[in-house]
Amino acid sequence: MSEATSAKEQNDTRVPAGLLVEPAFALLFSVRLKGAFKGSGTPQPGVSPLPAGESQAYTAGLAEFERRLLGRAFLETRRITRWPLGRIALDGPKSGAATGAPDHADVYLLSHKSGVALWEVWLPAPAQPFDAERWIDWLDPEAEDSLVARLWRVLGPVNHGITGKSTWSGLYFPLTILRAPLHALETIVRRHGPDIVRLLFLDRSRRALKPELVEEELARDYCARQGGMTLLARRSGLDLHDREDAAEETLGAGLPPKSALPFLITLELLLLEHAVLQHLYDRLSRHMPKSVEELIALKQEVIDGLEEYYGAITSATRFSDAVTADGEQLLGVEDIYDAVMQRLEAVSFAITTRSQRHMTMLQFWLTIVFGASEIGFIAASISTWYYHTGLGAVLAWTFGAALVSGLGLAALLRGKVE
Repeated sequence: MSEATSAKEQNDTRVPAGLLVEPAFALLFSVRLKGAFKGSGTPQPGVSPLPAGESQAYTAGLAEFERRLLGRAFLETRRITRWPLGRIALDGPKSGAATGAPDHADVYLLSHKSGVALWEVWLPAPAQPFDAERWIDWLDPEAEDSLVARLWRVLGPVNHGITGKSTWSGLYFPLTILRAPLHALETIVRRHGPDIVRLLFLDRSRRALKPELVEEELARDYCARQGGMTLLARRSGLDLHDREDAAEETLGAGLPPKSALPFLITLELLLLEHAVLQHLYDRLSRHMPKSVEELIALKQEVIDGLEEYYGAITSATRFSDAVTADGEQLLGVEDIYDAVMQRLEAVSFAITTRSQRHMTMLQFWLTIVFGASEIGFIAASISTWYYHTGLGAVLAWTFGAALVSGLGLAALLRGKVE
């Protein structure tokens, strides 16, 4: 063990209670837009403008890592756009420095060209002792005075204006970011391992988790850096680091640390992927177009939407590859994808079936018309032998034979066509 680590461990032993950490939270809410979003435009009640410097630094930092993860070519298609909304003051009895809770939320909208979007809410909090139970209460969407509830008292009307609903319509997924610059990661895990897993699961139960489960979840660590831990579960994500270089650390300035951005961006893509697939599934399940042209247009829309599933993270790092693979399973993206493909196969089958039916019906009527016409010509030829000068009789035999034969062919072939 290095001298620096030993000194840090000795310092940790002098901390009797919870370890001091700097927490922050990124809350992601999936929504469906009513139409093309071009920005909020007019000021919204309860929403103040974001500080220009912080907003620019936030979006620039994410854009830098998006280029690394997705590639410039993908970004130039502008399938995804990030819109700053503003800052929401979180007034309430459990906000402010006295309780350690965030006193404001910086809100952005991440829109996708398909019409789905994510509310991305950044909530920095002051340094405080490690307290998983407190943070779980803050992140509980059902609690009346949680951070989520207080946020949506203001964000709800804004959301209603652009989506038609007062709350989110898809997934809610929080990311907890913890930085402990005074303590070693090993010390944090040794003292608070079960609490870390409870926070990851957003588990409100007071019954202890099994040690085997805690060990298994902590071992599923995606972070490749010394002193860091990145965890992902079905209900939330967690990014924990014990210290970072001063040049890399921006959490103290109210902005996400750079080391957390790849995880945040990967989660954004997973949730957008989930939202796009869910929209496509609903689209395929709710309405089956009646014409072949509409069916072909629908299939093209689905194929375009599936671009997020097929190629959104093709140039990703090893970290995001692993997070994406597990995240697609944990969030049910794979299940929705399979369901979409099954519905798409049904659409393809419908296109093929209707085309074949149209061709069959066309052949049916052509058979009737040409068959009846041919029999009518034969009847005309025969009738002229008997009625050399009776034009009316010849025509009567011609049309009569054509009509009778047409009706007979239609009766004979209709059962086979059906």
